[in-house]
Amino acid sequence: MDLPDNLLGEEQSGPAPALEPIAMVALDAGRMLMEAGANATSIEAIVANFARGLGADRVDLRVGYASLAITIGIGSNGITRMREVGPLGVNQRLDQELWRLADRVSRRELTTQQAREALDCLAKGTPRHSTLIMAVAVGLACAAFGRLLKSDWPAVGPVFVGATIGQFVRRKLLERHVNVFICASLVSFLAALIGGLGAHFAGSYTVPTAMIASILLLVPGIPSVNALGDILEGHPTLGSARAVSVAMTLIFMAVGLWLAEVATGAVSQPVFLVSMPIWIFVVHQTIFGAVAAAGFGVLFNLGFRSLAWCMVTGALALAVRTICWEQFGWTLEAASFAAALTVGAAVQVLRARANISQNALDVVGCIPMVPGSFAAKAILGLFALTSIDTAQAAEPLTAAIQSTVRVVFTVGAIGTGLAIPTLLLRVRVAR
Repeated sequence: MDLPDNLLGEEQSGPAPALEPIAMVALDAGRMLMEAGANATSIEAIVANFARGLGADRVDLRVGYASLAITIGIGSNGITRMREVGPLGVNQRLDQELWRLADRVSRRELTTQQAREALDCLAKGTPRHSTLIMAVAVGLACAAFGRLLKSDWPAVGPVFVGATIGQFVRRKLLERHVNVFICASLVSFLAALIGGLGAHFAGSYTVPTAMIASILLLVPGIPSVNALGDILEGHPTLGSARAVSVAMTLIFMAVGLWLAEVATGAVSQPVFLVSMPIWIFVVHQTIFGAVAAAGFGVLFNLGFRSLAWCMVTGALALAVRTICWEQFGWTLEAASFAAALTVGAAVQVLRARANISQNALDVVGCIPMVPGSFAAKAILGLFALTSIDTAQAAEPLTAAIQSTVRVVFTVGAIGTGLAIPTLLLRVRVAR
């Protein structure tokens, strides 16, 4: 009986490369990409590129939430190694540089030692935006989110100030290694308090909306989409772990918002929105969708030259969703799916010209559609159940459940819409 090719030893024309350095370099590349916010499929691909480019014949990788384990082989020899993964963040510039390095390694332009030195240079030398620039960009993004959520104009300035200060404090807390969930509560409370009080004194009729918009910098949009993508692509354990982390972040974020509402006594007020023709409303949503995407592009450490492409995908996403939702009468979930599918297809065409990773273009473009406001309302609604009589609980419970379902279905629609073009392209390439 013939053995499969990958189980047979291969004749070596010279001494076989050392397995240990290859395994550790490939693991470190995967670890850095995971800590930069990549999904499991991307991590598997980059580890395989590094390992095979450095001489490995066989590569098997297990991607866990807190660790990576690799088995590589050359001929009849094999080795298994494991690497711990640090805190997961988002750093799209590092993501792009890692893929460029992986391309060089896969073409066998670098030795194992040179690949190690290049990884060390990326870890130490990949530039990041300054704290001030990032805070201002996030403030602009949250102010744009406020308009997308139909807050009135007097609330825009306070939302900008609250979110800017919140992001500045958040960065300083994370630099001091404060627990990410405690950080979410502290920043949520501070940003919502400043945004809510500022909106109140500015004469806004949408104070509660302004408070929610001020904390949207904390919504884990990329981890949410990655969680669904990992599950869809055959990594349910990792996807579930990401989903739990997202849920915990939302809960702690909502705690801070609830404390701010208690401190300010914010209550729903009558909202007087000026009606506008549908085409003007589409233009309005498109512009602020582009601004929100660009602001979060800075937060995710994309270079300034890449922000224009983020604005294009953000504008496209909001234009399609607004037309489907407001003009055609589709549900929010169906409109979000159509917008994500459109962005995902457009990214397949744009990414080569833009020279940006697919994850950066499609996910950042869809960030303005992530239903952070519904998530906050859902958790606040559940909090409210603890302070009312049982006989009066039906209405807030129904509202909380409805908001929860909308969050789940909308995030699912976005993740599925983004995944379909990629999966179809993968099938076509495989054929």
